[in-house]
Amino acid sequence: MDAVFVRGLEFEGNHGYSAAERRGTRRFKVDLTLEMPLAAAAASDRIADTVDYFKVAEIVVGLGTRSTYKLLEALAGAMADKIQDMYPHVAVTITLDKLAPPCPGVPAACGVRLTRAPR
Repeated sequence: MDAVFVRGLEFEGNHGYSAAERRGTRRFKVDLTLEMPLAAAAASDRIADTVDYFKVAEIVVGLGTRSTYKLLEALAGAMADKIQDMYPHVAVTITLDKLAPPCPGVPAACGVRLTRAPR
């Protein structure tokens, strides 16, 4: 399947299960894969025939910086929903990393991968 992707979007947000974690900001990283046929865009050279990754990045960073969620699953789900509101024909895979989470063993990142079929 053809795909448009965005790799390494970063933002600071107030997401975490504990109230203490939500009071401060943490860094997050998002990778997106948006699957859809791209033959029309390849032939037309028109953005209307594909996914505007600038708009998708705005959605992700906007939700990440202006909303607060306890679970990464909920944040990734909100991102997928908003992307599919704009592009319902697109399959969305979101990998959301919380960078340097407060966990034993000092992991570089913990996160989730969420996949949604086209609506």
